[in-house]
Parts: sequence; structure tokens; C-alpha cells
Amino acid sequence: MELSVQQYLDSVSNPRTKKGYRKGIKEFCEWFDKPAEEILQMRKDDLTQRDGEDLIEYKNRASRFEKEIEKFHAELMKKHPINTARNYTLGIRQLFRYYEMPIRFRTGSKVGKTVKTTRNFPLAIEHIRRMYGVADLRERIILSMATDLGLRIGDFISLRKKDLPSLDQEPPISFEIMTDKEDVIAHGFLSKESIEKLKVYLPTLEKKKSNPYLFPSNGKSHISDEWMNRLLQRLAEKAQIDLNGKNLTFHCFRKMFMSASIDSGIGLTAGKKLCGKAIAQSDDTYLTTVNLRKKFIQLKKFLTIEEQPKIDTNQLEALEDAVVKLQEDLTRQKLITDAITKDNLETKEQLGKLQHLVEFVNSFDDYRNLKTILDFFKEQVLDDYGNIPKHLQPSRSEFSPYVGIQLKKVAAAMGISEKAALKRIFSDDVEAMKKADANWAEIEKRLKLKEAESNKRLAKNSVPRKSKK
Repeated sequence: MELSVQQYLDSVSNPRTKKGYRKGIKEFCEWFDKPAEEILQMRKDDLTQRDGEDLIEYKNRASRFEKEIEKFHAELMKKHPINTARNYTLGIRQLFRYYEMPIRFRTGSKVGKTVKTTRNFPLAIEHIRRMYGVADLRERIILSMATDLGLRIGDFISLRKKDLPSLDQEPPISFEIMTDKEDVIAHGFLSKESIEKLKVYLPTLEKKKSNPYLFPSNGKSHISDEWMNRLLQRLAEKAQIDLNGKNLTFHCFRKMFMSASIDSGIGLTAGKKLCGKAIAQSDDTYLTTVNLRKKFIQLKKFLTIEEQPKIDTNQLEALEDAVVKLQEDLTRQKLITDAITKDNLETKEQLGKLQHLVEFVNSFDDYRNLKTILDFFKEQVLDDYGNIPKHLQPSRSEFSPYVGIQLKKVAAAMGISEKAALKRIFSDDVEAMKKADANWAEIEKRLKLKEAESNKRLAKNSVPRKSKK
């Protein structure tokens, strides 16, 4: 089998990645002082066990390039930062891997170590708004879609016009993309901002019908990653953004997207699903019902480029005061309404109880009925228990049938006896009570006189008569 460096590089689809691998292989070949094809053949020989060779000799020979790459990495560290040194070793390591001759480093090797870089510019939505203000139509589309999707530059610049979903749907519109590096689906969305600009931008591509890419170059391909990064740096300069010596690259959009995922509360896992970053299979299994559209809407509140008009602070405070006062008035009115309603209910209940009493009083349409009940009241004197003493009960009292029926209704409605009802009817008539008291005093006086006369008669009758001789 022919071991060709060019064949390996042709298999790398991402131009930026390919460029990095080519540079790393070149640096290693210059350091090792041999061409790449010869290095590949040496690696193949090292992994082939010879006749009569013991296992220890074979393993030491097979690990030769592991040691050589570690020496190469140590030399790089003298001139470059740790992340750059690691990246330069990736070219030769990936070349060996492509031909099924991977390097396995010992535990603790420094070759694969990196540190969190501080060289990238901390891009924020405020910077994008300033660049957006000085950008043309295509530049605005790039800024808006890069903010929405958070893709790697290779996946973004290779977008094709046919990849776009129908723009006539209700925003945000789902836009799923298969990523190249990690081979996972980015479950992205296009915001209303991006959709409105795309509807204006797409007709301008009619002149380049033969070019299928959304961001075409002057030829038949798409724009390059170098062109994209120069565009961002030019917009930052035009918008007078101080980069403070740091690098503004397209990858800064992805970092901003992930940071905003945490700040907005949707979480890092949802952010990874949206922008197409690999998630551990053990976690991804449980994410079958996540509402990513709702998550994107929440995230977009932190990543909106075209700001909404702001209300004057004084007007806002006055409006808040008016709302508070209105709430207080409504609360007060509700209390008054509740109190009146309660009183009305109590009054209605009392009137309901008095209904039969009113009908009873109205039943006296005849003077004889009224005279009968008043005469009865004069002669009836109830004790403390609502009973009429036997010695005061009249021999006979009669009501008209209608009055009797009404009296029974009053007693039933009030839950008392007819006698108690009769007493209750006149209990509020002060004049009647005064007359009743006077009548009772006169009756009591007469009773005492009658009792005295009766006693005298009894005494007289009890004296024995003298017998006649």
C-alpha cells in the first residue's frame, strides 16, 4: 500500500483543520530531518516484528516515535505556548492514525496537555450590536446567523442554499445541521431577525446560481475561514471595538453561545444540543423530551441583536405608580363591595324570616279579626316559660280560620310554638306591652279581692251553727 501524505490531507474536509495538520507535519519533518513518506515507512517497520526478535526488543522499537514526538513537543514548548505545541503534534499523530498506526502515549505524557486559552476575545452581544450597526446586508446575515446557531466555522461557511428550511414558517424556525468534526446533529433555530434578513439576502444570490453555497466565494466554492476571520476583525475595527490585543475569530461566537446558555438558565447540555457539540451518550439517552424551541426562545432573550425600544425611566416609574394606585383602589372597592354584599345577604335572610309575619299582619282585613286577637292578648298572660297559668286561661277564644293559619305559618317559620309566636309578634309593640302590664296589674288586683272575699265566705261557712232546743 502506498503511504501518501497527500492522500491523507485530501481526506480532511475542513480547510482550517487541513491547514493545521499540514503545518504540523511540515514542522515535524523539518525537526526529524526526513520526508513524511520515509517517516511513514519507518513507522510501519517499527510495528512489524522480526524473526528471532524477543518481545521486549520489539516493544521498544515499536514505541520509538512515541519518544520522538515527545522530544519534538519539548522543543516546541521552548518557542510556543502549550496549546500551540500540542496542535503542531496533531499533524503527525493523525497521519499515523489514518494508516492504522496510532501512537499510544504513556500515562502522564505532556504531549496531549492543554490549558484554557485567554488569547481569544470575550465576545459579547454588545460587541455584535456595534458591528451590526456598521455592516452591510451579507455581513449582517453572517452576524445574525452566527449568533443564532453557534456553529464551528467549517460547518457554517459550508452551508448551502438548499439546506435552509422554508422561511414562511412561524419563527423561530428549526434548522438541523449535521456537524462535520463530531458527526452530531446541531438542533439549531433561525430567529425572526435572521429570517427577515435572509428573505432580502437570498434574491441577491441569483447572479451566482451556479454556486450552491449560502456564502459563496468569487469562484465555485464558499468563503474561506481566513476570509471570515478577516471580516470580523475589519468590522470590529470599523465599530471601534478595542480587542485589547486578543484574537477575534469566528470561534468566539461559539464560546459566547455556550456562555449565554448558562447565563440564560437553559443549561450547558441544552446549549450543546442546539449548537451541535457532543454530549456523553449516558446523558443524551435521557434527553428525548427536551423542548429545544422553548430553550432557544429563552436563550435569544440574551442574544437579541436588534434591541427593542426602551421606555423613558420617568414614564416607567409613573406608570408603575399608577398601576399600584389602581390596584389599591380595586382592593378597597372589593372590600366595600364584599361588606355591602354581606349586609344584603343578612338583610335578605331576615326579611325571609319576617315574610310570614308580614302576611299575618296583613291578614287583618276585618276589624273583627283584629279585635279577636287583641281581646285574646288582654286575657292571656304568659309565664316565664311561655305558658298560660291555668287559673288565667279563658274559657274560650276563637280566631277566624285565616288568622289561625297565618299564626301557624309564623310559628313554623321561626321554629317556635304558636303561643311563643303570638308573644313574639307583640314583643316589639311597646304601647301594647304597657297596656298589657296595666291589664295584668288590674287583673292581679281583682284576683286578690276575689280571693279575699272567697276566704271570708269560707270562714263564715266554717263556723258551726247552734243547735235548736
